[in-house]
Order: sequence, then C-alpha cells, then structure tokens
Amino acid sequence: MSDTHRGANLRWLVLGALAGLIAVGIGALRQGGPGGELPENAVARVNDRLILRDDYERALQRLRADSRDPLDGDDANWVLQRLVEEELLVQRGLELGMARSELNVRNAIVQSLIASVTAEADAANPDEQTLQRFYEQNPERYSFFAALAVDVWSVDDETTARALLQQLQQGAIIDETARRLPSIPAGPVPIDKLRDYLGPAITAAAAQMPADSSAIFARQGRWLVVRLNGRQEATLADFATVSTRVLNDYRRDLADRSLRDYLDSLKDQSDVTTVAP
Repeated sequence: MSDTHRGANLRWLVLGALAGLIAVGIGALRQGGPGGELPENAVARVNDRLILRDDYERALQRLRADSRDPLDGDDANWVLQRLVEEELLVQRGLELGMARSELNVRNAIVQSLIASVTAEADAANPDEQTLQRFYEQNPERYSFFAALAVDVWSVDDETTARALLQQLQQGAIIDETARRLPSIPAGPVPIDKLRDYLGPAITAAAAQMPADSSAIFARQGRWLVVRLNGRQEATLADFATVSTRVLNDYRRDLADRSLRDYLDSLKDQSDVTTVAP
C-alpha cells in the first residue's frame, strides 16, 4: 500500500480516538495489568489498556477494503501502530478531562450509551397479537382527532367567573364585562388545535364535559369560563392501515421503558445530591 494511501487513512486515528473516548464512557475499553505477557486476545498493551485482537482484525479489514493492493507485513504493522497512537490520544484526552469538559464528547457518550441500552427494544419484532393488544390499549394514538365546539370567556377573578357561569347555566344575557376569546374559531375545533388555545389540562377537562354544559378553570393568573356547545367523537383507524405506526410506537415505548429502568438502576446505585428546584 502506498504512503499516500496510508496518510489518507490517518483519519482513522482522529475518528478512532473520539470513538475511544466514547468507549471509555460506556466501559468498553479493556483494562490489563502492567507489564508481563500479553493475553492471547490482545495485540498490544498501552499503559494499563489492552488493544484487542478483534479490534485489530477489524481495522485490518477496513484498510483491506480501502486498498487496491494486497496488504503486507508493513501494512499490518502500520495498522497496529495507528491503534497504539489512537489509544495514546484517548488516554491523553481522558487526562485532560475531555470526556467531561468537551460537550461533543459528552453528547456522543450519552447517545452511544442510550443506543446500547435501547438496541434490543429498537429491534423488537412482536407478534401480531401483541401489537393488536398495544393498539387496543392506546386508541387515542390511532384515532382521527375529536373536535369540540366551545365558547370561552376570560375574566380577572374567581367571583366574576362564578357569576358568569351562573348566567350561562340560567340562560341569562352574558355580562358585557366578560371578554370572549376571539382567537378560538367558531364551530368544532380539533382537540390537538384546541390545546394551543386552552392548554392540555383544560382541553382534556372540556372533552369530558356533557354537551351544552359550562365550567370554570384557572389559567395563567386569569379565570376561563368554558361552554361546550357540541363535540365530534374520535374515530379509531383500522389496525391494518396503521400497523406500521403501531410497531414503531411499540418499539419506542419499549425503548423508553428500558432506558427509564436503566436510569433508575443507575440512580439507585449512585450517591446523587441535588438542590431543591
């Protein structure tokens, strides 16, 4: 292999050093005792770290795939020296605290560890019965959005809000001091859009109200009086038309649970002290 080609492949050194810092973050580098004979599964020792034969063979294979000519002994030694130098860079980076101080390295460590924790969930292939059950347990994910037709007034205090509520319940003329929210469209508004106007909590409560009923809610220092004029119920999509989404959601939920269990386990095993928020 030419010196030019070898020089081009020095990019391995930089990329490999970053990968090495990530590997340290997830405990992937092998630690070996100082001095003495190398174990059979190692090709080098750099201070107290072993360079494994499997990693060396993979590096050779990558170089072989990039090279037009057969590799010889010099090429094999070149790869070994690059791995040694890569390990030296990794160790120096750790001495300088890069795994903690460099944001890109920290983020790469976190993302790599998350990927390793959730890999099994991401590749899960549940049977159709399991997916059907997941679909039935989460109908809101696979429904055409319901819509609510509402009128909403905004007032300054609870007393005024309760007086307005009484007027609505009695069918009386609404006090002109009450300000109707003009931004909410007339007629049925999809629930996901209504959340933008009222917030998730009030929208969820309004969805449970009987038609032609009214209620008051506190929000952001003001009081809202909501009258539900009517609703359009959600329609559940046929399983066959959303089966791919169901599979993706199943995997995502499984990955989230796996990661949450892993993080909870780490917290249980660690001494964590925080200030009160």
